Amino acid sequence: MTVKMETCMKTDWLYSRVMTYRLLSEMLQRRPTLSKLIEWRKEAGRIRILSGQSNPLISMLENIPLTNIIQYAYDECVQYDQLFTEQRLPHHPRASEYLLSAQERWSYEATLNSIYARAGIAFKKMDQETDDHIGIELEFMSLLAERMAENESNRLELHAAIKAQADFLENYMLPWVPAFCRELDAAADHTLYQTWAETVSAYLNEDLHNLRVYAAEQQLFR
Repeated sequence: MTVKMETCMKTDWLYSRVMTYRLLSEMLQRRPTLSKLIEWRKEAGRIRILSGQSNPLISMLENIPLTNIIQYAYDECVQYDQLFTEQRLPHHPRASEYLLSAQERWSYEATLNSIYARAGIAFKKMDQETDDHIGIELEFMSLLAERMAENESNRLELHAAIKAQADFLENYMLPWVPAFCRELDAAADHTLYQTWAETVSAYLNEDLHNLRVYAAEQQLFR
C-alpha cells in the first residue's frame, strides 16, 4: 500500500512539473487577457493539488479576486505591453543578450536549434520569433517533462529525459535566467510579473535538485 501511494505521489509530481513549466512559459508568451487569467488561476490550483505544495506565484494566481478581474486583466495587459512590447526591460528575455557578444548571438541560437532537434522537438514561430527566448526554453522543459512523465516505466527513456532536462537547466537556463528575473522584478510595477520573476529562479534551482534526487532514487545515474 505504501509503495503504491509513493508511486502515485511521484506520478503526480511528474505531471505537476509539466503543468508548471507550461504555465511559466505561457505567462511570458501570452498577454494576460481575462480568459488567460481565468485559465491560469485554475491551472495554479491543479498544480498545487498535484504537487502537494505551493509557491508565491501559484498562491497569487489562485487568489486573483474574481470581483474585479476584468480591471485586473486590463491593468496587467498594459503592464505586459510596457515590459515586452515597448521593451521597458534593459534586455530582451534571451540568453544571448546576457552571455554573448553580438557576433556570437546567431551561433548561440543555432546551438539551441540543435538541442531542440536532437530531442525531436520543433516550435511553430512567427517570422520575428526566435528559439533563443525564455518562453520557448520553458516550453521545451515542459515537453521534456511530459516525455519523462509518460515514460516513467521505461528506464532508458526516463534516463534520457532526466539527463536532457538537468543538462538544459544547468547549462542553458540557470547561467542567465536569474539575471533576467532580477531585471524583470525591478522593471515591473505590478505583482503579477514581480511574483513571476521572484518565483522562477527559485523554482529552476529547486527543480534541478529534485530531478537529481529522483534520478538517485530510481538508481538511474551511478
